Amino acid sequence: MANLTQVFTVAGIITHNGSTKVRFANDLVRRIKQFSKGGASRIDLMELPSEMTKIEALRFLQSHADFQSPADQATISDSLEDRVKESKKGEVKVSNSAKPSLESIKARGKKVTKEVTVASILSLFPQVSATSASIVADAELSADLHNVDPA
Repeated sequence: MANLTQVFTVAGIITHNGSTKVRFANDLVRRIKQFSKGGASRIDLMELPSEMTKIEALRFLQSHADFQSPADQATISDSLEDRVKESKKGEVKVSNSAKPSLESIKARGKKVTKEVTVASILSLFPQVSATSASIVADAELSADLHNVDPA
């Protein structure tokens, strides 16, 4: 997950290797040099009026006159949609219902669980013969004898 509180002073659209993306930076000159050396075919970066998060910068670019072409608006909208979706990850919606009291929790009672044995499982299958059930009972008894503490 990206850092949603990080702020930038430069934003714009860059086309590099046929891929057009919105880019963010804090140093305009360094970013322009970096993409120029890398062979970017379009570098439209601008200083933002103040430090902004990515979402704030995208909203600013959406309304700026230099980025009003349909292709630019589509690129910015796609990026904005992705960032907003990413920012909502991990959010938990809490209902405004009353918190349960200790008494209401105690009143729920404990969940009673039934002990499960091999014999109880075999009793669910009537096709198992009585001899098989006695063999299983002997095996359970033998297992209980092995689990006795010698102390």
